[in-house]
Amino acid sequence: MFDSYKHFLETPGYNKIIGEDYLIVEFKCPIKEELFTAWSECHSVVYVLSGQKKWITPANEYLVKENQSIFVRKGAFKNQQYFEEGFCVLMFFMKDDFVKRCVQEDISSEIKALKKIDHPEFIYRIKVSESLEALYHSFFSYLKEGKRISQKIIELKFREMLLNICSDYNNAEIKNVFYTIGQNAGGTIEQIMEEQFIYNLKIDEFARLCGRSTSSFKRDFKNVYNTTPGKWLLTKRLNLASNLMLGTDFTIQQICYDCGFESDSHFIRSFKDKFGQTPKQWRNAKKSLQNSVA
Repeated sequence: MFDSYKHFLETPGYNKIIGEDYLIVEFKCPIKEELFTAWSECHSVVYVLSGQKKWITPANEYLVKENQSIFVRKGAFKNQQYFEEGFCVLMFFMKDDFVKRCVQEDISSEIKALKKIDHPEFIYRIKVSESLEALYHSFFSYLKEGKRISQKIIELKFREMLLNICSDYNNAEIKNVFYTIGQNAGGTIEQIMEEQFIYNLKIDEFARLCGRSTSSFKRDFKNVYNTTPGKWLLTKRLNLASNLMLGTDFTIQQICYDCGFESDSHFIRSFKDKFGQTPKQWRNAKKSLQNSVA
């Protein structure tokens, strides 16, 4: 899977500004694949300068065009690209601690008007006002200066952008999401695992999403679920796969992909170990039984 934050952080050639817990980058060249899965350990604000791109989650699809903007919570998602149009985007990555600091220092005066969201959406559209559009474009001069610009100035500008977003009543729900992140920096293991198990992330990547080292993640996971991450993921994915095989007409290959298995062979082998039959045999047997009962 494409690790977007790590890629932009470590790959030379991009116009970018790297902070202690944030990253700002101008991205022009699309990934070669038309449809690919990406993930990030950071939340992000995305502003499309030209072209268009689609973000796809299990719940919704978000086509984002020129002069449109979205907020994306940390985690995995699918992207669809349109190669016939030039694509350029500004991306503002921020870690949990950066969001928490902004909430405490910049919108704390509005704390009574904010509410914690139990199950926030993964992506939110941002209303782009004239002042916010001007703020987005103002970052180009800083991107050109790169390391020569003061980090203090960049962080203040970044926080001004977030405050502008939160101050617009059209973005009230995003303000509540920021507040939720600030109240629970890092996110709970339960929330992150339930949201992300369908993606083929490695154990150390799940750990990064949870804001933990791999060893502390495994230890905390064991305390929560009384099993290992690997065993829990396999069980969750196989149960979801069996439900999809009975409830949909998806192909075995599509179900394998949608449930986070790394390959068809791994899925078939794991399914047979649990259910005693290959996915195709199990599906045919269950459907034959359903038809005979009906």
